[in-house]
Amino acid sequence: MIMGTTGPMDPGTMTAGTMGDVAPGGMANITAGDMAAMPADAMGGMTGDMMGDMPPHAMQGMDADMMGAMPADAMGGMDADMMSAMPADAMGGMDADMMSAMPADAMGGMDADMMSAMPADAMGGMDADMMSAMPPVAMTGMDADMMGAMPPDAMGGMDADMMSAMPPDAMGGAVGDMLAAMPPEALQGMDMEMIKEIPLEAIESVDWASVPPEAMEAGFAA
Repeated sequence: MIMGTTGPMDPGTMTAGTMGDVAPGGMANITAGDMAAMPADAMGGMTGDMMGDMPPHAMQGMDADMMGAMPADAMGGMDADMMSAMPADAMGGMDADMMSAMPADAMGGMDADMMSAMPADAMGGMDADMMSAMPPVAMTGMDADMMGAMPPDAMGGMDADMMSAMPPDAMGGAVGDMLAAMPPEALQGMDMEMIKEIPLEAIESVDWASVPPEAMEAGFAA
């Protein structure tokens, strides 16, 4: 149930404009069915406070069109439990501005299917704190286009477990600045298959002498 300032609201008839009539805390009892019944464009009236009031299970009613209609700042109300409850294909509506507005710890609810469903350019909103909050298994959904769209400094949140979970061909999107931003210990999760996928110009631009010898040995062992 969605509670408006004058009483219960019918989710199926809501618009972006009437979202403004939702009472403070009025999203606290919304169900997945209510969410699924809302027209996608109604999500244009969503705010971060509304999002933060919703129970995580309501996100099961979200889809990509609804996600794509939301203002970026609404993502400020997202948390890890909400993220993990969302259908993976809903992430197809994500863009870079929405990604950058999301609290870093919300990424703790990300999984591989969600990652692979995201448009590559959405990764342009990623930062190091978001990266470090993601479970390593989420990295199995990464590909080269997504890697190439990511700001280089986001790689500062990478660790060895995340690196080892990534498909080798995802490294085809790496650039030198990304590898330079990566903590040296993250290289311990790299194997020869990953190394082979890194573009030559990216390898040549990295000061490998700054990487601890033990990490080099783990990363480059044949």
